[in-house]
Amino acid sequence: MGSEPGLMDTLAEHWEIAKKLRSLQIHFDPEKCKGVWQCYEVCPIGCWTPDYERRVAIFHDPEKCVACGACVLQCPEDAIELK
Repeated sequence: MGSEPGLMDTLAEHWEIAKKLRSLQIHFDPEKCKGVWQCYEVCPIGCWTPDYERRVAIFHDPEKCVACGACVLQCPEDAIELK
């Protein structure tokens, strides 16, 4: 039992992870986008809009983005990064 982390150690670790996640931002390369729009479909905040004419997604309202990474995971073209 002595080697198990205590509550304070666990909270400190979670705090460090939360601070790092809050500093991450979405970076979008529209040149790679092929208009699959999975980013638009999975975004819980609604930061993406499909441009049907140009067949590309539009990332708008970056200040509202919570950097959850859902769009990054769904993009088949690797046009979205979280860094």
